[in-house]
Amino acid sequence: MTDAAKQPQVIQTAGAQPARRLHWFPIVWVGMLIAICAVLFSIDVDPGIKHTVVLASIALAALGIAGWGCFFSQFSLRGRLLVVLLPLLLVVSYSPAGPIKLILDGDLGMVDWRWRWTAQPDEMLALPEAVGTIDQWEPTPNDYSRFLGSGYWAEVPGVELDTDWQAKPPKKLWQQEIGAGWSSFSIVGNYAVTQEQRGEQELVTCYEVLTGETVWTHEDRVRWDPTGGGALGHPGPRATPTIHESKVFAQGATGILNCLDARTGKLLWSHDTFKKHDALNVTWGKACSPLIVDDTVVASVGGSADQSLVAYRIDSGKVAWAAGKYQSSYASPVLTQLAGVRQIVTVDQGYVTAHDADQGEPLWEYAWPSDSGAAAAASQPIPLPGNHLFLSKGYGHGSALLKVSHDSRSGWQVAPAWKGVRQYGEKPVMKTKMSNVVVHQGYVYGLDEENLQCIELATGKKEWKKRRSPKIGYGQIMLVGDTLLIISEQGELILVEATHQKYRELASLRVFDESQITWNNPAFAPPYLLIRNAEEAACYELPLVAPGIRN
Repeated sequence: MTDAAKQPQVIQTAGAQPARRLHWFPIVWVGMLIAICAVLFSIDVDPGIKHTVVLASIALAALGIAGWGCFFSQFSLRGRLLVVLLPLLLVVSYSPAGPIKLILDGDLGMVDWRWRWTAQPDEMLALPEAVGTIDQWEPTPNDYSRFLGSGYWAEVPGVELDTDWQAKPPKKLWQQEIGAGWSSFSIVGNYAVTQEQRGEQELVTCYEVLTGETVWTHEDRVRWDPTGGGALGHPGPRATPTIHESKVFAQGATGILNCLDARTGKLLWSHDTFKKHDALNVTWGKACSPLIVDDTVVASVGGSADQSLVAYRIDSGKVAWAAGKYQSSYASPVLTQLAGVRQIVTVDQGYVTAHDADQGEPLWEYAWPSDSGAAAAASQPIPLPGNHLFLSKGYGHGSALLKVSHDSRSGWQVAPAWKGVRQYGEKPVMKTKMSNVVVHQGYVYGLDEENLQCIELATGKKEWKKRRSPKIGYGQIMLVGDTLLIISEQGELILVEATHQKYRELASLRVFDESQITWNNPAFAPPYLLIRNAEEAACYELPLVAPGIRN
C-alpha cells in the first residue's frame, strides 16, 4: 500500500464552511460596550443619559454573552444552559418586574439595592401621635410659609450667617425618622407643616420646630409609588404645603387638594382634582405647590378642556375659574406682573404659559420642550425686573432669559434676550434638573446638572462651574445674605460665598447618611433650618452674625 493510500481522505462538501467558534466574541463585545461608555463619560452629556447607557450596556452585554453561549460556544449542553440562564437571570432580576429593586441617585447611579418584597422604610413607620392643637397661630417676620419662601427663588433676606463653623458650629436641635416624600417644610411661628407617606396613608403633618413633636396630622388613604424601581420610584407626596393666614393648602401626589385648619388639622374642604377636572397624573406624581392669589388658591391640575390651571375660593373650595389646555410639569405656578399686567406664569409640559390673575384667561405661551417622564421640567420660572423671565431646565436642555412685551397693535410678544439651550445650537448653561436657581447682584447661581455654576444674568455668560468631591449632585440651593446655603444630594450642608469671581467654599457639615438621597428643599426661618429627605428630618439652629428676630 502506498503512502498516499495510507493518508486519511478529507471529503469537502460543496458549500460547507468550517464551524465558526467566535472564541473572542465575549471579550470583544464587552470591550466595545465599555469603550462606548468611556467615550460617553468623557464628553458633556446629561448624566442621566450616561447612566442610562451604562444600564443598557450591562443588559446588552448579558444578552450578547447569552446568545454566544447558546449558538457559537463549544460548551456542553449544561455549560450552554448556564451561560444563557445566568446573564438572563441577572437582567430579569434587576428589571422593574424583577425581585431586586435598585436605589438610584439623581443621575441614575446605583446607591443601594434591596429585595422588592422587603418593606420600604415608610411602611415600617407607625402613624405619628398628635400632641394637641395650636392655641395661637401667629405669623412672624421670620416665617417661611410656602415653597421657596416669600420670593421667586429660595432666599432669606436681611440675615447674615456666621460662616465660621469651626468656632460656632450649627446646633442640632433634633433629628428623627419621617415618612417618604420629596415635600419641603413651610414654617409659621414655632410650627412647620410638610407632607409625607407612611404605609397606605398620605399625610399632611404639623411639627413643632423646636422639638420635632407632632402637633396634628391629616390622613388620606392613598399611596403613590411610581414603577421602575430606584429612587425615582420612591413613594409619597412631592409638593410643599402653602400656609395662608390660618389655613394650610396641600396638593398630594395623586392630585388631592386639601384645605386644612392650621390650628387643628381639621379638613375644611377637599377636591380630587384629577376626577373633578378630567386630568391624568404625570410620571413621577403631582409636585406643584398651591399658589395664593387674592381670595383664591390656584393649583396646576393639568386637566383637559380648559382645566389645566384652576382657582378655588379659599373660603368654600368652589371653582372660581379654570383655564389652559396643557398637562402640568413639576414646577409650581407663580404670581407676577409683566408688561403692566398681573398674571400667573407656570411651566407646563412643553410650554411656559401665562394667565390673567383675575379671570384666568390665557395671555401668552412660549415653547419650552419637556416630557413628564424622560425630560421633565421641574425648575420654577423666575420673573425679573424689566419684564424679563428666566427659565432653566435639565436633561441637557439649558436656560434662557425671555423678554415679555405687550401693546394694543401686536398683542403679546415673547422673545429670548439670550438663550443658552441646546435646541438653539447654543452651548447650554444652567441645566437645572431637580432644583431652582437664585439671583444675586446680577448673577445667577444654580446646579448645572450635578455641579454648582455661576452665570451672568444679562448675557448668560458662564463665570465659573465647580466639580466638587464629594459631589453636590441633584441637591438644593438657597440664598442667605451673601451666602449660598446648599444641601447636597448626599445630605451634606455646604456654605459657599455668593460671588461671581470664583468658587469659594466656606464651611460644610454632614447631616444625613450618604446612602440616603436628599432632593427636598430646605426651609429657613432664622435661626432655625429645617431639612429633610425621604427618610429623616432634622432641625439646626444656625449661627448668625447679628442676632435675628427670634433671638
